[in-house]
Amino acid sequence: MPSPILTHSYCADFYAEHGYQFLKKLSQEYELPNNLVIFSVMHCYEGSLPYINVLAELADKLIFIPKDATVGANPELLATIKKIPRCHVVSTHNNKAHLKNIEYCEMFIRQHITPDTPFLILDHGGYFSSSITHICQAFKEQCIGITELTANGLQKYINKSISKPLITVSHLSIKTPADFEASECIVHYSDQILREEFGLKINNSGFLKTGVIGAGNLGRGVIKHLKAKGITNIHVTDIDPRKLTQFPRDGIQTCSSKYLVEHCNMLFCCTGNQSITPEMIDALSQPMFISTVTSADDELHLPDLLQQGVLTEVKTNRLTKEYKTRNGHSVYLFAGGESANTPFKTGMGDPTLYLFEAAHMLAGLKLIKDATQFKPGIQSLCEDDEIMIAERWLRHFYHYQ
Repeated sequence: MPSPILTHSYCADFYAEHGYQFLKKLSQEYELPNNLVIFSVMHCYEGSLPYINVLAELADKLIFIPKDATVGANPELLATIKKIPRCHVVSTHNNKAHLKNIEYCEMFIRQHITPDTPFLILDHGGYFSSSITHICQAFKEQCIGITELTANGLQKYINKSISKPLITVSHLSIKTPADFEASECIVHYSDQILREEFGLKINNSGFLKTGVIGAGNLGRGVIKHLKAKGITNIHVTDIDPRKLTQFPRDGIQTCSSKYLVEHCNMLFCCTGNQSITPEMIDALSQPMFISTVTSADDELHLPDLLQQGVLTEVKTNRLTKEYKTRNGHSVYLFAGGESANTPFKTGMGDPTLYLFEAAHMLAGLKLIKDATQFKPGIQSLCEDDEIMIAERWLRHFYHYQ
């Protein structure tokens, strides 16, 4: 077997090889069918290369579906991924929109399998959610099951009729370190975008008033890293008031979403599901800078806003998209409305990403080994598996005894 392609542009990276070996050892404990096809949705990050290599070695064919946020930003990296044996890259833009179409989704799957091919879907962000009921029916004998990585992706599967098992790893405690790492990246790169595009620093309290919508792992992480940059006047809101009770003792202002949008002009949207409503946008009285932790589709329902004329696109470049409200105020979406770290190299040098990749992969491996141990519909990876991954990760990266 040829050597795995673990790096793209870095001269050396200790964690790429180390991460590959961690995931590889975990996968070798499972015996897989020779003709297995894996459909995997994931970001086109350099840090994803070890994981992609392991998945490609597991499957007869890996269908790599880059998330829309990074497919256009990294064409050179896509070319590198295409060199991985048995990895077939779906490089079409608007992959999410295409897969929402049931007829397209069925055709897409059929072009990569034969009538006797078993396949597994490793989803990230609910790309297959709109078509999942039909997939389970059309491929009743071939679809082994589905796994979902993220909380906002899982939300899209809820209330769908799913006759195959769907294992989620979105709420595992071992995903928390990676969420905090992502929060740090998002704050850091939002600051970088402000500097490069607008000549501003994120802690410019004379011009920027900062608000965080959503108090989950990512929202709390954003607040932590904003405070580390010396920002003290932070507002936070959440649909669940219980999550807000922890903040007043730390000097964080709690408020409603409406009040936050009215009084803050640098927003971090951390909910995964419509942080800001059209009515809030219509009521804006100043320019607004927005950084999302997922995508503008999820956080703002951007396609609907554009279709309804609530926002009109004005300018765009690699780092920012500018829109105008109906009242003529500018709304600037960092990274085009995707997570603010997507235009940059992220995920390297920190092994926390291998925790959730291991969980996502293990969920799929357990489905392949014996899908009958799972019931149809949504369920979580079991606690014992989560503990096992954590222990092995600590041992592999930090010599845990």
